Amino acid sequence: MATANPKANPQLLKDEPKAPAAFVSDSIAIGLAFALILTVSQRAIGFGRGLLFCRLMTDQQLGQWSMAWSYLMLLVPFAVIGLPGCFGKFTEHYQQRGQLRTFLLRIATISCCTTLAISILIFIFPSITAQLLFRDPSQIVLAWYLGIAIIAVSAFNFVGALLESLRQVRVVTIARFISGITFAVSGVLLLLFWQNKASAATFAFTISCLVGMLPAIWILWKHRTGLRNDGENLKQSTMWKRIAPYAAWMWATNLLSNSIEVSDRYMLLHWSSNSSEMAQASVGQYHSGRVVPLVLVSIAAMLAGVLIPYLSQAWESNNKGKAHQQLNWSFKLISVSFTAAGIGILFTAPFLFDWILQGRYNDGLAILPLTLVYCIWFGLMTVAQDYLWVAEKGKWATMASGIGLLVNVVVNVILIPKIGLPGAVIGTACGNGALVALMVLLNHRFGCSMNSGIWICSLLPLILLANPLTATGLFIAIALMCLYSNLILNHDEKQDFKKVYRLALERFIKSDKAK
Repeated sequence: MATANPKANPQLLKDEPKAPAAFVSDSIAIGLAFALILTVSQRAIGFGRGLLFCRLMTDQQLGQWSMAWSYLMLLVPFAVIGLPGCFGKFTEHYQQRGQLRTFLLRIATISCCTTLAISILIFIFPSITAQLLFRDPSQIVLAWYLGIAIIAVSAFNFVGALLESLRQVRVVTIARFISGITFAVSGVLLLLFWQNKASAATFAFTISCLVGMLPAIWILWKHRTGLRNDGENLKQSTMWKRIAPYAAWMWATNLLSNSIEVSDRYMLLHWSSNSSEMAQASVGQYHSGRVVPLVLVSIAAMLAGVLIPYLSQAWESNNKGKAHQQLNWSFKLISVSFTAAGIGILFTAPFLFDWILQGRYNDGLAILPLTLVYCIWFGLMTVAQDYLWVAEKGKWATMASGIGLLVNVVVNVILIPKIGLPGAVIGTACGNGALVALMVLLNHRFGCSMNSGIWICSLLPLILLANPLTATGLFIAIALMCLYSNLILNHDEKQDFKKVYRLALERFIKSDKAK
């Protein structure tokens, strides 16, 4: 029987299905550089928004907003039971096998159902929720807004995690940038013209997530045929047997990590012997001292999300050495750059607190240096644990997070009743310091060699506890050590930095000539 020849019959070519519109992935250097630049711009806007929130709200309302924000960061990953966290590891795996669309639909269905369940529970029991979360059963309206926000934030995070796993770094960053601007504008407007309460800020955050999703959803819809589903049928048992342990450990680790982030303020609110109003005001003071350091935490979280698909790709390609190099390079870059940013923050802090915040948050200014240290440590931990997830050793990341949380809680229990707010900060610093040390040791244990430069960079943020001038001198000495020795950066890492710098310079020169 003769085989049809497509060349002889153009109609056959015409009727053939078009190839899937594949996603064009960003390189890791360009992806990180683009994400870092645009995210820093977004966080600068967020920083201004945070300062305005401090000015427009009372200490008590600011404390309520601080808790509402933290509960969103805690409850959203809890609601989706860690499933979208699988994207960074498994999207490439199922894409290569032509089973990606089935994988995504199953994850989306379960994530949607579990998120709605949590939201409905909040709406059914708003008074209990308000008492449990805010130590004030009258905050029913705030609890309702929180229930709505959980749905919007879950959807935004789901879409962002998917695009990150497809290495669409620029799209994700633009979506977050739009969301950040929307939150800043809508938040300030609602506080000025509606009510200066935590519920207004929570509603503004919900709006920002919905608006920020629009460009991401458009890209996914445009390239929907690129989500391949032309491979063998993906059996339920095969899929869940592979991803369920990973998702479970990631869910537990996220729960513990986010509990670390909120535990100090929760205990400051509930463990304090003061009235609920005074305790909320103390949390508001704490929030003012965290406005700037949390910018660094959010940038680190973004970079960790960007990094893991690249590590996964190198791992799936059996190039584990490349994954080790990428992780160590990123860890050192974040430590050095964040510490430099911390020094700049210390120099500008008196101006921010005395003039912009009108001297209303002196307690926040006092705790700023140690808050910077523990926020940088938390960022380093977030990046370091990427390796454990890619190596499918997530249970060890969970164990480390559990130990960090235990250290945090024990120190808080001892110090908060005695010294109040400073005790909460010290407890969190101890917990985060233990976390970084454990992650470095575990990575080394499972094949990602950690040299002296990693340990030096882990301790580097401690120079921020000195006065700004002393910290600057110490940082310059360490920077010179980076340039003229291999103690911190080895030869290959220096060459990588030079390549990124030259590429960025060439692009800048070309764009300048084009103008």
